[in-house]
Amino acid sequence: MTLGRPLNKLLRSLSRDAYQRVGPKLSRTRLDARQILYQPNQHIHEVYFPESTVICLMTVMANGDTLETGTVGLEGASWISASIGAPSMPCETIVAVAGEALVLHIGDLDIEMRENEHFRDVLTRYSHALLIHSMRMTGCTGLHSLSQRCARWMLTTLDRVPGNEFAITHELLAMLIGASRPTVSIVIEDFHRKRILQAERGRIVVGDRNGLLSESCDCYQVIKDNYAKVGLN
Repeated sequence: MTLGRPLNKLLRSLSRDAYQRVGPKLSRTRLDARQILYQPNQHIHEVYFPESTVICLMTVMANGDTLETGTVGLEGASWISASIGAPSMPCETIVAVAGEALVLHIGDLDIEMRENEHFRDVLTRYSHALLIHSMRMTGCTGLHSLSQRCARWMLTTLDRVPGNEFAITHELLAMLIGASRPTVSIVIEDFHRKRILQAERGRIVVGDRNGLLSESCDCYQVIKDNYAKVGLN
């Protein structure tokens, strides 16, 4: 039985005929913060299409250090390359913000990529947009301040969740952006002092989005515009 019209923008952008093929194969699941969806080089069995959750692609170093290299929300999907000869991925994928996602078995994804032309075209455009996103984040990490990167991460996350708040701990945010917890806490306290946001019990509530935008680098807008070009923002 086909689910109701999805919140996921990638699925919503499908033509009626294309979605009618895919819809009956989808199931809905709840994902929890810090849940690991894929381990590095682990065979992938399912692909996730977020609706209210945010998931992150993480590079894991030999010493255990991690750094986010891509983020996926309701504009996309977790790992579509699994259908084109890449059944595993080199990085870890974890849930940053808990929420719901639609799930498609990898076998069904493979069939749809071969037989559902519009579905394949939409996912191919998304894959290109995600690649540009990842490349931009690499540059952002190396060239921009921690404060700018925190603001960019929060703005991108706000675009992917309902309302003006989301649940995340200082510790998890620090792990995602490759910083120490104390330095991330200093940045958040500075944003709080400027009345941009409030941090309460593992939750960020943004009261001044424009203020947060002024703290961010231009990477936020570049990434946002990139998805808009392929109709996913």
